[in-house]
Amino acid sequence: MSDSKVAFFLEGQEVLSYDRSQTLPDQQRDYLDKLDEQMDEGFVLIDQKIDHPNLQQKTQFIALNLVNALANNDDNTAIIMFTYLVNRMPDLTQAKAKTKDSKIGVEFIFDEVKPIGQKIEFRANDKLH
Repeated sequence: MSDSKVAFFLEGQEVLSYDRSQTLPDQQRDYLDKLDEQMDEGFVLIDQKIDHPNLQQKTQFIALNLVNALANNDDNTAIIMFTYLVNRMPDLTQAKAKTKDSKIGVEFIFDEVKPIGQKIEFRANDKLH
C-alpha cells in the first residue's frame, strides 16, 4: 500500500480506497465544510445527543453513516463519508469496520510516525515498584 492510499475495510474486505495524491475539487471541499456546519448543530450518536461535537465524535458519526450507506448500497453517500474521514484525519491510513448483532464497530488506523527513542538500559537487578 502506498503512502497516499487510504483504505476502508468492512468485515475484512477492502470496499473503498482513497488516493491522497489526488487534489480534492473545491466543490467537494465546500460540501465537506457544509457537513461540518450541519454537524456543529448537534446530532445523536449511539442514543446520546451531542450538542457541540468534537472531531472525534464527528468522525465516529460519519463512520457509522458510512457503514450504513454501504449496507444500503448507497455508494455516493459512502464515498462522501469516506472522503470526509480522509480529509479531516490527515494521518489516517485505514479504517476497519465490523458489524455484529446490529452493532457497528469502527477502528481508525493512523500513520504512526515513531519518534527516535532514547536507549534505556536495564540491569538484571532493577525492579519495578
